[in-house]
Amino acid sequence: MKRRNHLLNGPYLLSPGAHGMTIAWEMEADAAATVSYGEAGSMLEAAAKKQRVPACRAYPEGCWLYTVRLSHLKEDTQYQYAVHVDGVLCRSASFRTLCDSPARLHLMTISDTQLFSLSDAFSAVVREEKPSFILHIGDISFGTGYQHEQYTNNWFQRIPKVLGETPVFYITGNHDDGPFFTKLFAEPQARHLETAPDCRSFSVDYGTVHLVMVDSTPWGLFEMNAENSGVSLDAANQRRIKETLDWLEADLTGMAAKTAQWRILVTHHPYTDVFNNRHIVPIAEKCGVHLVLGGHLHSYVKAVSVNPAVGARTVYVMQGNLQEAGASCAHGTMGRRLLEEFPEVVAMGKNNYGILDITEDAIDCRMYGFLPDGSRKLVDTVHLEHGEPALSWSDIRLRRLDNDGHIEVEADVQNVGTVLAEAVLRLVDNGEAKMLNRFGERRHDGMILLKPGEKQSVSAIYHARTPGMHTIEVGDEKEEFSVFEPQELSFSHLHIRVGEGDKANCIFADIEAVNNLDHEVFTTIPLYVDQRVAETQSAFFRARERRRLTFAYALSHGGAYSVSVADQLPEEARIEGSIRVIPRVLDRSGCGHYALLQGAPKVVERAGRREVILAHDGDYIEIPPAADLSVPQGFTGMVWAQVDRLARPDEMGHNPLMMRGKSVGWGAAYCLRMVVDRTGSLKWGTCYDVTEYPWQGGQVKVGAWGHYTSAFDKKSGGSSYIDGNLVAHVPGVPARSEICQWADMPLFIGYSYIGHVIPAINRPKYYTHLAGRIAQVRFYRRSLTEEENRTVYESPEEAGPGQRKLAVWLDFRHILTVGAHTTEWRHPAVLDPAFKTERRYWRFCQLRAKTRLPIQAGLKATVEVSDDKTFIKASKKIVLKDGTSYVDLSELPASQYLRIVTDFSAQVGASGTFVPELFEYEVTAKNELDFTEMLWATRPDWERGQFSGAIGFPPVDRLRDYPKYTDVIHG
Repeated sequence: MKRRNHLLNGPYLLSPGAHGMTIAWEMEADAAATVSYGEAGSMLEAAAKKQRVPACRAYPEGCWLYTVRLSHLKEDTQYQYAVHVDGVLCRSASFRTLCDSPARLHLMTISDTQLFSLSDAFSAVVREEKPSFILHIGDISFGTGYQHEQYTNNWFQRIPKVLGETPVFYITGNHDDGPFFTKLFAEPQARHLETAPDCRSFSVDYGTVHLVMVDSTPWGLFEMNAENSGVSLDAANQRRIKETLDWLEADLTGMAAKTAQWRILVTHHPYTDVFNNRHIVPIAEKCGVHLVLGGHLHSYVKAVSVNPAVGARTVYVMQGNLQEAGASCAHGTMGRRLLEEFPEVVAMGKNNYGILDITEDAIDCRMYGFLPDGSRKLVDTVHLEHGEPALSWSDIRLRRLDNDGHIEVEADVQNVGTVLAEAVLRLVDNGEAKMLNRFGERRHDGMILLKPGEKQSVSAIYHARTPGMHTIEVGDEKEEFSVFEPQELSFSHLHIRVGEGDKANCIFADIEAVNNLDHEVFTTIPLYVDQRVAETQSAFFRARERRRLTFAYALSHGGAYSVSVADQLPEEARIEGSIRVIPRVLDRSGCGHYALLQGAPKVVERAGRREVILAHDGDYIEIPPAADLSVPQGFTGMVWAQVDRLARPDEMGHNPLMMRGKSVGWGAAYCLRMVVDRTGSLKWGTCYDVTEYPWQGGQVKVGAWGHYTSAFDKKSGGSSYIDGNLVAHVPGVPARSEICQWADMPLFIGYSYIGHVIPAINRPKYYTHLAGRIAQVRFYRRSLTEEENRTVYESPEEAGPGQRKLAVWLDFRHILTVGAHTTEWRHPAVLDPAFKTERRYWRFCQLRAKTRLPIQAGLKATVEVSDDKTFIKASKKIVLKDGTSYVDLSELPASQYLRIVTDFSAQVGASGTFVPELFEYEVTAKNELDFTEMLWATRPDWERGQFSGAIGFPPVDRLRDYPKYTDVIHG
């Protein structure tokens, strides 16, 4: 039994100052508490104030947060303190106040501590460094801010001595959204800080630095959730964004910030986040922020401004996590971008924490990482001083690249100043100054960052656009270039997409075109498919007009095609063309659902259990969407699984046991998820409105069987279980909220998309896969209780409680492996005679069939002919072979119509899954005058016929990466 005066969490230190300090701790008991404090031998006493902490499953009545604000302290002085509850000494520690005017400020920065596997190594570094305070850049929780135990287990119990002696400033991360971060950190620290209207962002003036820490979740989490979900952001978060950004700009333009030697801005979301880039970067650069710190990526990234007028005057540093040791850094070189869509990124790698040393003259930011043996390694540095960049350019050479005004500038550049400098080349074109800051070949160019004294050879491309003579001056070099009339049109922003439904055999190409001439043009623009002109479009453009053009081109065969417009680089598009057996796992629930076995999984019998082995990326189970799988109030997902291994470093994590939605994270993009983190920790969740509601708890049993359950109800909340035991719980959500259904998406076991939804492709860039074995899958249209879940776990072969809401119960002992497809009755040409006597009868000469047919599978075709689509005049049976087959049909009588019935058979077993695949049929027909060919080779062709049994279309692009797009996630 716990003592009444037991401290659950703390003591920990908040809002440090030269003359004040907040001491906080959490207890279950409502008691009289005090803090005694003072220098050695002289102690004072202060009474604690207390407030309720929200209830959680472990503490259904809620706990109490006790705080004491110590004031009128001496600067730079060591104080002893002790926490007393009901007169009993509970905990004692010490701290040092800050200096009034420190000559040097020594800080540590951390982010994304989450599971905090490196807590011991970090504690040792804190003891050695003795920072004035620590900046935590967000994501203490590995699950969500609605889980009290996340803060107890992953923070307070990890570094209790550090927290009792070293103060920390906290800012919210996306995983911290919830009441416990607010009550334990945001609210108590805000009482003694200059804050934004919502009290979640604040600024501090200390020594020579003005420090601003901004809660970026209104845009980095909620606005992102809304856009990824295709809905509008709610009014409350729109207001929060406006109020926070207005406050930030007012703060940075206030007297305290403007008179500070240094301005540092901290947000959880990084520079590379599209929403942070949209909202924070313009304010930071406009207000002269010197250093912007971020986290979230679990990686180290350094960037400079894309604006040459700002350059390295504002530097962006994103730091890694404290879960996994990492100490590496790659620096960008000319012509090699580290991130495809970010030429301004100049370094990337892995690190675990940072150290900031700030004096009146300089900021030294040093990024460190831990090695496997626990030692630390310097990863990268940023040294900022006051002063303007000074660059020296030499050995300048100008060279014409073409007649359209492209000019290459080659030179050596050296930083001859005392400050960090971005290479910016000043070029004068006919008296007008141009600033070039991207070097290297087009599409691979990037920024170059130079330390004082550093020298590099660089090249840049300048485009003189106006026809006529151009005098180009760079340094002492001066040359004249003649620019001819430009080509009529130039093109950009090519986007290729494939149609849907009856347009699934069509490629659509969108391109932006601009008329470069000062007069009207009428021209022809080509669409290329596999390097051949497939179609042209005539277009009229007014002088200097810019507009978007769309091409639509129908293809007769399925497969991968290289598509481009005009002079653009080609992109790949895939047309669905084949049909095959997709083995169907039958459903024991009585609701008539089924699951598709994708890939080539093995199905084995072991210890009286039927197992599906998902060994490869393409092996997974897919339960197609259905109207009666909607779960407006709640759900339960169950999977009996043996996870064979965790994700490798070169694979995505968040490996899905069960998932429905567009992505397993990074937005309100799923209805439910049960995923395995690369550490083996289990993450669960749902989404409602524009809110992602994830939680964490439990550890997967690698190499052993486990029963994994996630149950959620809007009123009672989410509960997750392993082998019948509760491992995580979160409270309910507002009654008026709506669970995101993603009703058009399948339920996946073993597969999911992962990352931000990219609008151009309407899906994330990446996918993730679970390597393991599946023995049973269930899905309920309500939340099961703990007792009901345990009953099912103990009797897995019985329907058990909740069966009226049991929507899916997969039966791996009954897998359908056969099916058939019947084409429509097809006439070789348009049949529109004026009189019946004018009908022409066709002789069918040859069938060409293209297949992929393992020896364990079978394909049989029956070619039937008819004059009225009712009475079968004759038929021919064929056993198809692997590859391309040619079959003589000349023995069939002349007829009006033909159709083909194809019987498929597959094999599923211990050796794997072997399925027949039919790519195309082509029938040659002729009459006394003409000949023609009938083709079935695309999805619309097959869908004009009828399917039965386990026949369907193989999925397209589920295992495809999209290198064109950048999505920086930690996976």
